Amino acid sequence: MPWLALPFKDKSCEKLARYFELRTIPNLVIIGQDGKTLNPNVAELIEDHGIEAYPFTPEKLEELAEIEKAKLESQTLESVLVNGENDFVIDKSGSKVRVSDLVGKNILLYFSAQWCPPCRAFLPKLIEAYHTIKAKDNAFEVIFISSDSDQSTFDEFYSEMPWLALPFGDERKQILSRKFKIQGIPAAVAIGPSGRTITKEARMHLTSYGADAFPFTEEHLKQLEEELEEKAKGWPEKVKHELHTEHELIRTKRKVYICNGCRGTGHSWSFYCKQCDFDLHPKCALKEDEDTGSEKGKEGRICHGDVCRRA
Repeated sequence: MPWLALPFKDKSCEKLARYFELRTIPNLVIIGQDGKTLNPNVAELIEDHGIEAYPFTPEKLEELAEIEKAKLESQTLESVLVNGENDFVIDKSGSKVRVSDLVGKNILLYFSAQWCPPCRAFLPKLIEAYHTIKAKDNAFEVIFISSDSDQSTFDEFYSEMPWLALPFGDERKQILSRKFKIQGIPAAVAIGPSGRTITKEARMHLTSYGADAFPFTEEHLKQLEEELEEKAKGWPEKVKHELHTEHELIRTKRKVYICNGCRGTGHSWSFYCKQCDFDLHPKCALKEDEDTGSEKGKEGRICHGDVCRRA
């Protein structure tokens, strides 16, 4: 490194980490000429913009935000997936599929790996949603982007999937992970027919709504949320459940949780015991039968899983 440093094991290191509430590394704090903190962490800015991020002032950050906005508005599928001669993905037979042949389709970039337990748990749900969506809209594709450690593991995991993939070890994996700021897996990024990013949170929406989350647009997801809110009005405020006999479970809005019944990830509503940090999906708490498929709900609604729709 060409710069200064604190001595190894200097007590100031721990003090500074507490002062700046350090959570992750690398972390680069910028302090202005007046001694005040300009930015608590510009590491990501430097990774994305290099020297252009300097001098890290609010005005400069606003300028960079405008540049980024313009890039997003002009984004195409080819600008996302093509890098030099790497202008293809592969299908199940290993044959090349040109990115140009995917233009105009809804694309889901699926970041995953076999060694990751949440990835293995999410995969069956994604496969089910994939087949349901494809049956309604054939212009939908999933592309597996692997974080597996070797070719054989990639091949084994990919053999379970019915969709396309980046070849193992493709340098575009790192480029895409940086572009979409993938911090953990599994992750799913939805790209619309125009080539623009619709959402980087497609995994969460698929977990919440299954195939009904498609096409992942803000307007569509808002409608689903409104329908879920309407359904929640018919749920009891408190329930007693055999899996948690110590206390009643309270109907509670929760961002993300793991259901202590089915062990699946939950979002939005939970029946929750704050004292014990115990969650149940509404379908688990109310013993809704997922195997019966869609059924007629009251007041002319069709209910399936955690979502009711107008008939």
